[in-house]
Amino acid sequence: MTLTYDKILALAPDPGTAQRAKPIAHRQRWHSLEGNERAIWGTLGNPADPFRTQVDFQGTAFSCSCPVRRMPCKHSIGLLLLFSKNNDAFKVVSDPPEWVSSWLQKRDERAVKKSGPPPPKRSPEEEAALAEKRKLAREKRLFQMAAGLAELESWLTDLFRQGLATLEGRSQEYWQGIAARMVDAKLGGIARRIRQLPLLMGGEDWHEKLLAELGDIYLLLKGFQNMEQLPEPLQDDLLGLSGMNFKKADVLEGPILQDYWLVAGQTESVEEGNLTARRTWLVGEQSRKNVLLLDFAWGGAGYETSFKLGTVLQGEVAFYPSAYPQRVLFKNFAYVARAFDLHNGYERLSSFAEGYAKALGANPWLHLFPAFLKEVIPVFLKKASSLQNDTFVLVDHQCKQLPLRADEDLGWKMVAMSGGRPMSVFGIFDGKKLQPLSAVVNGQFRPLHLPEAPKLERF
Repeated sequence: MTLTYDKILALAPDPGTAQRAKPIAHRQRWHSLEGNERAIWGTLGNPADPFRTQVDFQGTAFSCSCPVRRMPCKHSIGLLLLFSKNNDAFKVVSDPPEWVSSWLQKRDERAVKKSGPPPPKRSPEEEAALAEKRKLAREKRLFQMAAGLAELESWLTDLFRQGLATLEGRSQEYWQGIAARMVDAKLGGIARRIRQLPLLMGGEDWHEKLLAELGDIYLLLKGFQNMEQLPEPLQDDLLGLSGMNFKKADVLEGPILQDYWLVAGQTESVEEGNLTARRTWLVGEQSRKNVLLLDFAWGGAGYETSFKLGTVLQGEVAFYPSAYPQRVLFKNFAYVARAFDLHNGYERLSSFAEGYAKALGANPWLHLFPAFLKEVIPVFLKKASSLQNDTFVLVDHQCKQLPLRADEDLGWKMVAMSGGRPMSVFGIFDGKKLQPLSAVVNGQFRPLHLPEAPKLERF
């Protein structure tokens, strides 16, 4: 793994953490600094009870005894920054202290558990009994879901009959009641979306946005009612969106794709309560596929693995079942120090529109469509009337335009980065606008730091 100043700062969960880490990257701030080929560690702060900070180079993992639960913290980033610019400050030791060795041992044990020996082979009779048990459990689950969706259809019918205007002034109990009944019916995915509907109320064009979201839920409902007529991959999409989870072990037994992967973009959003979702977007060099890694963290805790924007991984991914496979799990991966041949991407916005239409045709509930757009220029468009808003767009060589989901800071940053010349942009399209996550300018990968992704995301 090649550590550079910018790549280390990109590991920080937010710009504030990155900024606060810089003063810590000085030798005099640390009581001790040690390491070996596997990890580095150090202590700082109160000498009587110092913070213990450590970084494992295998998988780029972090740990610190400070109160911050969201890793990597400023101490972890500061330790890495110091190592990158002055590794002579670290004493090389063969036997790390107990607090380091125990942490590394636990990480190794988890890794062995994940890739451990397969369970004992079952007899044909045991396999048949297990298959029957799974079938009965699935049928029971589907029956519960169908009953819940029937109640949801009645609720939606009443809502549409009364009109959206009647929703103004409704209490939270109105939404929470139907959401709770969806949870009871094992429809957690739909319940989550219903709880987010009040967030649309009162905003600009809220009637239009709410109607679109309700229509999407109704389409999901109708799809479930006609599931037997749908292809099996689309059935999997419906079940996943409704709230049924797929076991990781089953996913890893599915189709595998090996490639070099560029970490092209990352967003983070608060889903509900203390649950945070991180979406990491990868681009395959040979396969030309754009795939999604979805990770969750509870209560401000850190994610199991950190992925640095602009780095290249070599590894195998397994796809979650879908009519338009996009979400993946890593079966194995390693960082590699090599250039990435970015020859994939759309050279015309018309081709991008065709690609999106094809993906939407495969999965009508597809919400996020990742894409690399080549030879585009970011442009600021001044509103032509009081009914319009200023906006930033991407323009291709055919003068076609694609609106950007970007505030003024990001929009003008992209305009300045381009300098009026074509560049490549990676982003995620939600059907209306493209949220830019990174760019390639003069052959150099440039991350674009963004605010949180929109809350109304389906995966």
